[in-house]
Amino acid sequence: MRRDALQVPCGLAAALCATLAACAPHAHEPALEGTRARDSTEPAALAEVFPHVRAIPDGGVVEIDGFVPIDCHDPETPDVYLEVIVCARDTREHEALVATGARPAHIHAALLLAGIGPGAPGRFEWTDDGVVRHAPTGEGLRVEILVPGSPELPTDPREWIRDHNGQSLTSQDASGWVFAGSREVMREGRLRYDADGTGQIVGLHTFGSEVVAWTRVEHPDSAVDEPEWLADARMVPELGTAVVVRLTGD
Repeated sequence: MRRDALQVPCGLAAALCATLAACAPHAHEPALEGTRARDSTEPAALAEVFPHVRAIPDGGVVEIDGFVPIDCHDPETPDVYLEVIVCARDTREHEALVATGARPAHIHAALLLAGIGPGAPGRFEWTDDGVVRHAPTGEGLRVEILVPGSPELPTDPREWIRDHNGQSLTSQDASGWVFAGSREVMREGRLRYDADGTGQIVGLHTFGSEVVAWTRVEHPDSAVDEPEWLADARMVPELGTAVVVRLTGD
């Protein structure tokens, strides 16, 4: 998809224009505790376009630096319920597989730069007949997690998630992810990118503000949908492990 054909929310236009004008690697910000930069195997075509975010312009690939923010290996607290796959730091770390110092709006802009088109987040509509679930829209994305320095291949995050019976999400649900694109909202008298406030980057449950949305619509309120997804200690690395999240257009 051509960049000039993409619809860019006004709050992202300046950031995206600046990136298009200078899309080349530049110095990293100081690394977050628990994270480290990509090693020398990083593909040359990936350019750092924002802090902790790399993209292949018009190449359909975006990578995000992050770390594991949860400890599902503690025998006293082994059950870590999940509601998001990737969140911004200091937001939803207690229920996410990965946290990152990247700004959600920058990830949105990087996906646009990579030539991937956004849609709209999922939502719930309350009617007299019950809850109507509206699925998110947008171009499909493959989400993978890499552990730099590990010989293992990129992992589908669904393999890091289990139910109460120990069965992986992959074995039970064929849903995937789409570039929903979050939305712009009025907050404190200003138009803001919603995910920058909520921290929801790659979703699992449907909050309505995630940049990348899970296509199965599940409500985060346990009164609507009973929680069922937990971090799988057999797969999830130790707390603080540096990881890279790769988003690739389908």
